[in-house]
Parts: sequence; C-alpha cells; structure tokens
Amino acid sequence: MTLSERLNHIVDLIPPCECLADIGTDHGYVLIHCISKGICNKGIATDVKKGPIDIAIKNLKKYRVINKVDTRIGNGLLPLKEGEADVIVIAGMGGNLIANILKEGRHIANTAKYLILQPMQNPELLRKFLVNNNFKIVDEDIVKDDNKFYHIIKVINGKEEAYGKEVLYYVGKILLEKRHPLVKEYVDYKIKGLEEILKSVPKDSLRFNELAYLLNEFKEVREWLQR
Repeated sequence: MTLSERLNHIVDLIPPCECLADIGTDHGYVLIHCISKGICNKGIATDVKKGPIDIAIKNLKKYRVINKVDTRIGNGLLPLKEGEADVIVIAGMGGNLIANILKEGRHIANTAKYLILQPMQNPELLRKFLVNNNFKIVDEDIVKDDNKFYHIIKVINGKEEAYGKEVLYYVGKILLEKRHPLVKEYVDYKIKGLEEILKSVPKDSLRFNELAYLLNEFKEVREWLQR
C-alpha cells in the first residue's frame, strides 16, 4: 500500500503507541500503515457515516489487520472512551471542524498522550484555538501534495503563551524555528494570495486594513527567512 505525501507526513509524526485512534478514518490507510509497521499495536477507526467505515473495513480485511482494529460510527471523539487511545489522529477536515471536535470531546482529548492534527484549510484558526485552550504544540510539519499545502500539528495537553504576531498562527511557530524547507514557498504563496485579494477589497474598509497588516507581517517573515 502506497500512502499519499500528505498521509506519509502524518504518520511520520505519530509516535510508537499501544492504541491509535483515527477520527474520520475514511479509507483506514493511516491505521493499516501504523499497525503493519509496528507503530501501534491496535487501533480504533471512527467516522460519522457508515459508508467510510464500510470502505475502511474492506481495506482492513484486505491488508489483514481487521482483528486489531475496532470500527465505530459516531461524531468526533465521542465514540472513544476516556484513556482508550494514547494517540489520536484527526486529519482531512477543516481547522474549524477539528477545533469543534476537540472542544466537544475535550474530556477524551485530555486523556491522550498526543494529538496529531491535519487541517485541510484554516490552520491559523486551529492553532489559535489550541493556544487559547491549553493545548501545547510540540512539533509541526508542512507538506505539498497535489500542489496544495497541508499543515500537520503534534499536540499535548499543556499551556502555551499566545503568539505575538498573527502571522505565526498561519505559518507555524515551530516550522519557522526549524526553518522548514517549504516555509518560504508557503509564505510566498500566501503573500501572492493576499495581494490578489486586496485588489478587490475597498481601501477604506476595515477588512482592507486587516489584510494589509497581515500581508506586511508575511513580508517581514519572508525577509527574516532570507537572512
């Protein structure tokens, strides 16, 4: 089984564990890979709909790991029991949705050693939620797959100071500290996008001022990366 670049980078951030829960499992590929490679001993695959679970079950049988995975239908973290999974993956959803899942299932998230989060959009909203709600970001990765950028965030329970600049929620504080090789390309991509948006926003509006300020912060980051 060959994983996509996005999934490869997700599994790279998963630490060895006893039980891995994959929330919104889709095809079940993350669990199949992690069990086959000995990253986890057993897993729990959940999805809000029966269709994806049926597909996951088919794949789990195909790769002969079905006896090590419990499949469940339910919303967010709620199909899990407290302390049941020591690592939880929530990937392939918007940043807002992941934040809502963590908010509604906080009592379950608190009992996991690590959360591996991969928002499809709005990583800045997810990072802001994490920082403001006593989750600590301990590692980050970014990958470009099919010409799109995806952020992967590794989290534990713990307090983290609010970021001093808005742009850090977009780029990722740890990614900047590591000078990740893709960060400059991502920053250039965001600058280009903001410049295009500003062309159609009235210059006397609050939104224009907010976007212009953010654009300036992105340009400051680019200058820092070029030093």
